[in-house]
Amino acid sequence: MPPKDAPSSAALAQLADAVVELAHQLDLRSPELRDVVPLTGTEIAVIRQIHRAPRSTPSQIAESTGLRRSNVSTAIRALEAGGLVVREQLAGNARSVALVPTARAAESVARINAYWAALLHDVPADLLRAGVEAAPALAGISRAIVRRADPER
Repeated sequence: MPPKDAPSSAALAQLADAVVELAHQLDLRSPELRDVVPLTGTEIAVIRQIHRAPRSTPSQIAESTGLRRSNVSTAIRALEAGGLVVREQLAGNARSVALVPTARAAESVARINAYWAALLHDVPADLLRAGVEAAPALAGISRAIVRRADPER
């Protein structure tokens, strides 16, 4: 049962709707990003994690993203084929690999970040400040949802 001071179900639905709408507005299917390698949602989650934590193993990526290991492996193969990641053998363990983003991946991420910054540039400063302040809470909500789906995380 939620705490007495928890937001109402309607308020929570509004929050989720606003996050989904913002994600839609930040969609990467823009003419400015035409030559950025198109990726599926799973591939995006995997490359974002590799970019945040280079030299992660597939198991670490699965754990941190909440994705199934088999889906991570499929995404990694696609990202390798697109020239966005390379595998490196881990020292002392011939069976394990670390994943490293390529220069092409770094360039793509930089272009995506620049695109997002340009989209947000004309938003009123007070709204942007509130959004920036809310970012850690939104990330925490995301982590809590992943943990709820798999309590061992």
